[in-house]
Amino acid sequence: MEQEKAYEIYTDASFDNETKIGTYAIVIIQEKKVIKSIAKKCNIQLESSTECEIFAIFRAISIIEGSLLKKKTAQKFWLRTDCSVARDFFIEKNHNIKIFERNEELLNTIKKSYNRVKIRLAKKDCSFKLKWIPRRANKIAHKYSYSAFQKLKQTNYKKDFIVIDKESFLELLQKFNSRQCKIIIYLFQISNEDKSILKTQTEIAKSLEISIYYINKTFQELIKLNVLEKGK
Repeated sequence: MEQEKAYEIYTDASFDNETKIGTYAIVIIQEKKVIKSIAKKCNIQLESSTECEIFAIFRAISIIEGSLLKKKTAQKFWLRTDCSVARDFFIEKNHNIKIFERNEELLNTIKKSYNRVKIRLAKKDCSFKLKWIPRRANKIAHKYSYSAFQKLKQTNYKKDFIVIDKESFLELLQKFNSRQCKIIIYLFQISNEDKSILKTQTEIAKSLEISIYYINKTFQELIKLNVLEKGK
């Protein structure tokens, strides 16, 4: 069987507990050269930084299965994470980590993916290791993840919102709690002649002294009810 040198795969994630925004990065190195780097927004709703770190490892495993595995080749895949809890989630059978409680389907998918790739690599006599490393040794993945995170936060809060229907908008005052009503009334007050709301969520949060997370959550509810829509 042909022998191939090791792939060192570094993963990292960035997450904001207020807004529930998360990004992840994967950097693949072979023979001390970066052969692939990925930095993306988490495309599903996650609830914590730990979930985000685990999701990053999961995506790295998907890349191994999808594009790196080669037939009749003995390969080495060394995954690196600076989150010890994420490492323990994968390698400890009896861990007490409470994660993905709102998304059991994703939890099962991640576990199955990890076990499947371990079995496939074992059959091919390949090496597969997931190891914790300190943050200083994970600078390259952290740099990609944090950069994507900063760009995502900036674009997320600079989109205009438009009030769609004044009557529907006012009817909600009878259904929402006091904080939500405060937000709704304020949005109506600051909307211009075109019904556009030009302030960012951060500015609205500061004006009303309400957390960005709660502002974002209320906006999402209003969007689902077709009272608001994101400007283009």
